[in-house]
Amino acid sequence: MTRDEAEADTGPITAPGTPEARAGFAARSRAFGGRVRGEFTVPFRRETYARAEQRRPLYARLLYGLSIPIVVLWVLLACGLNAAGPQLEKVIEGHALSFLPDEASSVQALSNMGKYFGNGGTNNFVAVLAEGEHPFGAEMHSYYARLMEKFKADKKHVITTIDLWSDPSFAPAFESQDRKASFSYLNLGGNMGTALAMESTQAVRDIVKAYPPPAGVKIYVTGPSAVVNDELLAINRSILPIIFACAICITIIMSLTYRSLFTAAMPLLVVAVALVTARPIVALLGQHEIIGISIFASSLLAGIVLGAGTDYGIFLLGRYQEARRAGEDPTTAYYTALFSVQRIIFASGLTVAGATACMTLTRLAAFSTSGLPCTIGILTALAAALTLGPALLAIGCRLGLYEPRGERAVRRWRRIATHVVRWPGPVLAGSLAVLALAILVLPTYVISYNERAAQPANTEANLGLDAADRHLPPNMLNPNLLFVESDHDMRNSADLIALAKLTSSVYSVEGVQAVQGITRPLISPLPQGTLTYQGGYIGERMAQIAEMVSTQLNGIAKITGEIDQLSVGVKEVLNDLQVVQRAAELPGGGVQATRKRLVEILKMAKAMHSQIKPVAAGGIDAAGQLVDMVPDCREVLPCNAALTGLTVLDGLNQAGGRKFEDMVDASQVATQSLPRLVNQVQMLDGFLNDAKQTLAPIRGMADSLLVQMNEVTAFLREIADTYMKGDPGGYFFLPSQAFESPLFQSALSVFFSPDGKITRMLVMGDVNSFSQESMDYSAKIIPAAKSALKGTSLGGSTVSIGGAGGTLLNIAAFAKEDFLTSAVAAFAFVFCVVLLLLRSFVAAVAVVGTVGLSFLSAWGLSVAIWQYGIGLPLHWAVAPCSFIFLVAVGADYNLLLVARFKEEIGAGIKTGIVRAMVGTGSVVTTAGLIFGFTMFALIAGYSSTLAQIGTTVGVGLLLDTLVVRSLVIPSIATLLGRWFWWPIRVSSRPAREAGNGAGSNKVSA
Repeated sequence: MTRDEAEADTGPITAPGTPEARAGFAARSRAFGGRVRGEFTVPFRRETYARAEQRRPLYARLLYGLSIPIVVLWVLLACGLNAAGPQLEKVIEGHALSFLPDEASSVQALSNMGKYFGNGGTNNFVAVLAEGEHPFGAEMHSYYARLMEKFKADKKHVITTIDLWSDPSFAPAFESQDRKASFSYLNLGGNMGTALAMESTQAVRDIVKAYPPPAGVKIYVTGPSAVVNDELLAINRSILPIIFACAICITIIMSLTYRSLFTAAMPLLVVAVALVTARPIVALLGQHEIIGISIFASSLLAGIVLGAGTDYGIFLLGRYQEARRAGEDPTTAYYTALFSVQRIIFASGLTVAGATACMTLTRLAAFSTSGLPCTIGILTALAAALTLGPALLAIGCRLGLYEPRGERAVRRWRRIATHVVRWPGPVLAGSLAVLALAILVLPTYVISYNERAAQPANTEANLGLDAADRHLPPNMLNPNLLFVESDHDMRNSADLIALAKLTSSVYSVEGVQAVQGITRPLISPLPQGTLTYQGGYIGERMAQIAEMVSTQLNGIAKITGEIDQLSVGVKEVLNDLQVVQRAAELPGGGVQATRKRLVEILKMAKAMHSQIKPVAAGGIDAAGQLVDMVPDCREVLPCNAALTGLTVLDGLNQAGGRKFEDMVDASQVATQSLPRLVNQVQMLDGFLNDAKQTLAPIRGMADSLLVQMNEVTAFLREIADTYMKGDPGGYFFLPSQAFESPLFQSALSVFFSPDGKITRMLVMGDVNSFSQESMDYSAKIIPAAKSALKGTSLGGSTVSIGGAGGTLLNIAAFAKEDFLTSAVAAFAFVFCVVLLLLRSFVAAVAVVGTVGLSFLSAWGLSVAIWQYGIGLPLHWAVAPCSFIFLVAVGADYNLLLVARFKEEIGAGIKTGIVRAMVGTGSVVTTAGLIFGFTMFALIAGYSSTLAQIGTTVGVGLLLDTLVVRSLVIPSIATLLGRWFWWPIRVSSRPAREAGNGAGSNKVSA
């Protein structure tokens, strides 16, 4: 700045410390004190409210005259609401809405699970993870059991505990291989994102803190719901840092721009009072559930009120200083500023309020609960800008506080405007090329659904998942929950086969690494639950029977040999007895020798019969096992033959027993008569002949059966071994008697509802649960499950999915739908407001269209910054929220410029464009920088989602301010000429050449 310029701004320059300087300062102080005292008399002067000219309407005169009472009323209102009304953070803690709408399929699935499995249910599931330095033992099991009892005692916050680690049958599936980590699930009160859900999560963590684990053990409350809970808490903790950072940014930029604390303080006071007033109003409405509210809304409310409210003050202050530069006195400049800017401020506030209100049409709470709070905040800021702002301006203009300093910015903007209207084509082409470069990044845009990355790494949920990753397979704490609902009890072998087919089909989906359900209660397939295993089991049983048959064959062979030997002796004795009987008496003691031989034979017969008994008993046992093992044994020829032979042994044993009961004992031979002895020997000979005839075919059949049984056994063993290696879970089959096993009985209560009509499964993926890949495989689960059930006993059953993947699928679908809904509604609303104000269709299209161009460019730059520069793709909530703010606020800046085009068009199209750019250039630039850096201040929070929204909106506002508003719109207006204002008819010549007074508008409908 030159000396002449400085003197023009501040008067003659005198050296500091000189008597002249001290005298001048004293004079100025006395004059300022007199003006301050005079302020208290302004409301009582009649001339204050006198109508002097058309541009001094009554409301402007009232604001001018009642400026001090208006300021006092606003201060009292802000203080009173904060003193008497509720605090916004407290209201959010007690009235926050669900993260997902209740009609979301994942919410319905988990809620139905709670309803059908008992105790009601929510989608608020957390995992309680224990991590130790050493393998867990009895002490840890005892502590864990008592901890679960503590959880169960909290009926308000804990609905259900799913503690399978305490069950020895299931413990291997719920602990790490090194036994240094274990986990259980809790179903907590309140759906994700609600006040009760956050309260329940904190209550569980408080229980853990109040009941510390053994030394060397840490307990984490983590899982999907805990991740969302901690993300919302991170956003809540971000509010105060964001407000503080916004205030610093605004103060620095305002001070550098105006180089006067008094001038910078005017917009700051307006926006501070507006924010302090808006927060308790929103809290009061939220407390009475008139509007929905969430933590997300609180942060966005602060940013948009601070940014937009400051802009409105800058618009008013900038127009006042422009009028002062034009030579108007302070009072006239006040009325000129208010008259010129009031419509723009009103339209701007209405645009932003309407655009944010369009968010209420959405279904996700992150958007729907942000709409009305932001709308109320903007309307409050608008009311403050149209009342408190003019009041402070009136006070300041009377005190001489807001005087402009220098005209460097004016000359700079005049040069820019001249170049634009002189070369509109090249300027437009260059500007669009810059924007297009940013837009070219968008095809590589990747949406992030990683809620873990959206919060600090040291939250308890993140620390817990990190601990799980150190010990457990991927995503054990973030499973998908798959539900199958049938119209009948599924606890039977046929339906289990269908469920096993479904499980195998889901397991085959790319991205799935484990499935846990009734057919896989320990995650890995049950060896006992396959048809091949049952075949192998039958083979083992047949091998045992074959061994028994072989043993019996050896016994039969031994008995047969003894029968042959005994039969020869019997025949010799019988011949001797018959000879003696015919001769009546043998010479030389022949009878005595024969009797002695008979005694030996009888002893041999008794011994042989004692050997027949165990062989016959073994045959009966083998026959019984054969019947049990082979259904319809008598219909199978080899089995029937073996059964017949084995039962004949029993008949032989019983027949022999009766015969030996009738025979005399060996000790009685000497006393028996000769005829009786002959009869006994004949009976023994007949029995031996019968035994030989019976045993001969049995041996033949048994030998043949043994060969066949060995072949079948080898075949069944080969099948079992092959499938256990190649497909352990293939050909599921569980016989009805297996339902009585302790493991299966425990599994039934875990995986089936009490009536058996609903079963649940846990599906774990091998990719990050909070990723697009997780959503991709989750989307394939239901089609795979339904396809597997087709044509089975469960065909037509209902299949649904919940958990991490199902929730992300719902979020993605709702986010896309909400984005389209809010975008169309916001575009339509903003376009209507701009069209009503400008009354030009082409100009309205240009204003709204260039805002859309700014958004696309900002979106692309934000992708480049975050996705490629930082390595963190944009969160799914960034684009919808950023769009609303950019469209609303960006349209304001463009609207202010185009409205000024219309105001200055009487001087000619190009001259009017130059004048409009010069008049609004520094004002809009300052406003854009302030709002942009206000949004950048969201980076000061603890949530990367807020930081990404702030970056996108901030970059968009800078692009809109420095490129679109400064270059693109003026170039388009210059190139289109009078067609820019269609259907309004605009004179192609300056108004003075058409016979009108200079400065009047030559515009007609």
